[in-house]
Amino acid sequence: MKKAYKVMSSAALVGALLLGTAWGAAEAAGPTAAAALAAKSSGTLSAAKAKTPSVTQQGITLEVSQAIYDGNYVGITLKRSGEGLTGEINGKYDEKIQDIIYEKGAIKDLKLFIDGKSAYEYGGGKSMSQRPSIVRGPGATPDTMKISMVDPSWLGGNLKAFPNKFKLTAKVTLEGVDKPYTLTMTLQKTKGKALKPNLTKKRGDYSVTLSKLNVTSTSTRVQLIEKGLDKNKSSHIMYEAVDDQGNEMAMISGHGSDENNKNGDTYNDFVFSASGKDAKSITIKAFEPGFVPDDPNDPSSPGIFKTDSNGELIKNYIKELEMTVKVK
Repeated sequence: MKKAYKVMSSAALVGALLLGTAWGAAEAAGPTAAAALAAKSSGTLSAAKAKTPSVTQQGITLEVSQAIYDGNYVGITLKRSGEGLTGEINGKYDEKIQDIIYEKGAIKDLKLFIDGKSAYEYGGGKSMSQRPSIVRGPGATPDTMKISMVDPSWLGGNLKAFPNKFKLTAKVTLEGVDKPYTLTMTLQKTKGKALKPNLTKKRGDYSVTLSKLNVTSTSTRVQLIEKGLDKNKSSHIMYEAVDDQGNEMAMISGHGSDENNKNGDTYNDFVFSASGKDAKSITIKAFEPGFVPDDPNDPSSPGIFKTDSNGELIKNYIKELEMTVKVK
């Protein structure tokens, strides 16, 4: 029997898929794991790595074991250690009570601040489409949590990017510890290679434009602009990236919105892992996931995604929407 899971918006599905990325798998190796992973691909260790803080309270230490800011995204990993810890740092969802159980040492609350101001309110955005995208997920071990944060500046309109240099503060509350942990670090952006391909592909009334990319040693940021969609209606088209050496580029973050322009075009902001060191081009591949709609009379309605016998999402690739851009 084929496995299936609920259809979500593209952005929500991205959040679910992020939990298995190469960046997360590298965390067990230590503070420089993500940069080292990128170095294997790109031949360099040029990502900006911050001096990472550590705080101990009531016998439990919480530290930032990894922190990078490559201009595309901020990536940090929180790691706990100490005696008497049970369960996972992220807590665990209990299907019986339909809620998350937080055992000793689990993160009950997490707040991020940019230069002292809430990251969720950065730039004055009043809606989710105008705020930084923040994704939390499990790390490589039960004692680690990974967090990725991307500014909203590629979502259309005149939205604010992160500063070139800023102080990032994480205020974290652990179950069983009286006071929150405050972890502060200074992040410095490294310069990437900015490209503006402006490639457009069409299928019927639908079109997608690969507007710009930013390539660094640790990630590749891609802006895709979709046109020809009904307002507030998803096309169910998703995107992935592969380099000309056949390396699949894991997705780190994904966010999209049609709220920041008068035409109702959807601006998608994807951050993928770095391409291989010998890669000369990157291909953006479009696909529609196989799914069974809830309403047989409305094929566009949310439903159940189809997966193959290995539990992998079934992808129906759309060749006419495929785009390739040179990066060297």
